[in-house]
Amino acid sequence: MSFESEFLIARFRSRGARLIVPTVFLGLAAFLLTFFSGWPKETWQFYLLFGGCAAIAIFGFLVPLIRYLTSWTDITTARVVVRSGLWGQNYRSVAIADISDIKRLPGGPITILVENEEDLELRGLPKPRLIIQELIRLKQSISFTPELQGD
Repeated sequence: MSFESEFLIARFRSRGARLIVPTVFLGLAAFLLTFFSGWPKETWQFYLLFGGCAAIAIFGFLVPLIRYLTSWTDITTARVVVRSGLWGQNYRSVAIADISDIKRLPGGPITILVENEEDLELRGLPKPRLIIQELIRLKQSISFTPELQGD
């Protein structure tokens, strides 16, 4: 049993390209608001225009942005921790000692096979080859336990 502290090696977020579509929605909301701002003649039409543009901005940009900012993958010296969801409520931790294999098809997610548990998929992470190499190196360093010499 080891009493060493667990250290954070890396924290990964998915690629920033996931924010392209939400940014388009934000631009669409701004375009609609500026294009139709001279059109309404009555107060209820202003409310409808501002409410519609606000709904597009909130549900098309703000919610995906919050989901992106509250989702990440941590690799520590002892575990792989995946946190996702709108407020980070989906949490899964896998001990590196329990990893049996790591697979990845070209262009696909990293699949971590875990003993006696459901497989863990890491999607959209940058530099997947380096992540796999680091996980394999950590697995080998944990599986290597030097023999203790007695006096």
